[in-house]
Amino acid sequence: MGLSSKVTDLGPYELLATIAATGSIGACARQHGLTQPAVSTRIRGLEQRLGLRLLDRHPRGATVTESGQRVLRWARPALEAAANLDQALTAVSGAAPVHLMLAASTTIAEFFLPTWFSALRKRLPGTNVSLLCHNSADTVALIRRGGAELGFAEAGHIPAELDHCPVVRDRLVVVVAPDHPWAARASITATDLATAPLILRESGSATRSVLHDRLATLPDPLTALPAMELTSATAIKNAAASGLGPAVLSELTVRGELADGTLREVPIPSLTLERNLHACWRRNHRFSAPARNLLDIAVTHADDAEHTLAVR
Repeated sequence: MGLSSKVTDLGPYELLATIAATGSIGACARQHGLTQPAVSTRIRGLEQRLGLRLLDRHPRGATVTESGQRVLRWARPALEAAANLDQALTAVSGAAPVHLMLAASTTIAEFFLPTWFSALRKRLPGTNVSLLCHNSADTVALIRRGGAELGFAEAGHIPAELDHCPVVRDRLVVVVAPDHPWAARASITATDLATAPLILRESGSATRSVLHDRLATLPDPLTALPAMELTSATAIKNAAASGLGPAVLSELTVRGELADGTLREVPIPSLTLERNLHACWRRNHRFSAPARNLLDIAVTHADDAEHTLAVR
C-alpha cells in the first residue's frame, strides 16, 4: 500500500509546528526562508486536504486551533522521525555533527535548558550543543551580533529587530532570612522595598530590570538602590539567608529554600512581579534543524510546566 497523499509532504506540518511555536505566520516565513503568502498557501492547502481549520488568523498573529493542535500531536512523531533520518544520513555520509550555539539568561539555563536538551537529544541524537550563559542584556547582544543562533532572555530586553516568542512565565519574589523583621509581617509596601538595603542582581539582568520597571510605573514612581550587587542567584540566596538584607529573585530559584525554611517569602500586594521569558533570534534567520526542534520543545514543555504549576 502506498503512502497517503495527506501525509507524504511533511513540509506544511513543519510550518504549522513553527507557527505554533512563534504565534506568527511572518515569523514562520522568516525562519524557513519563505514569503508569508507562500506559508499561508501551504497551510491553506493542508487545511483543504484534511478538511480542517488549523489556524485562527488575526491582526496580531496566528493561533493554532484545537484541530490544529491535534494534527500537530499526530504529526510530531513523523517530523521527529524525518529529523532522525536526516541525522542518520548525515552520519553515514561522513559529514560533521550538527552544532547548535545557544545563549541564555541564568534562570532558563539552570532550570529549563537541561530538560529541553534531554528532549532534543531524543529527537536529534547527533546534535552537539554549546551554551553561553549571560544576563538578559548580554544574551540579546550576543544574538544581535550573530554569536549564537538562538537565545533565551527576558522580553523587556529584546529589541524590535529580533524575532521572539514567549517560552516561560516566571514570578519574582521578595525573600528574607527567617529572623529578618519582615519575616513576621503579613506583607510589605512598595515603599518598604524601595527604601530597604536590597541584595540584587547586576545591571543588565532581567530580574533587576523587571523590579526597576515595575517600581517606575507606580502612581508614585520609586527606585530601588541595591546595597549589594551580585551576579549569581546562589550568592544572593546565601547573602539573604545570612541576614544581609532582603533579596528579589525568581521564584524558580528559591523553591528549595522556601520549602525548607531557609528563606521566607514576603508578599508585596501593590507590586506585580510576573514576567515572561522569551526565545529570540535574528530576523530572517533560517533555523537549523536542532534550533527549530529546540524552539518547539521549549514552547511545548513550557506549556506543560505552566499547567503543572497551576495545579500545584
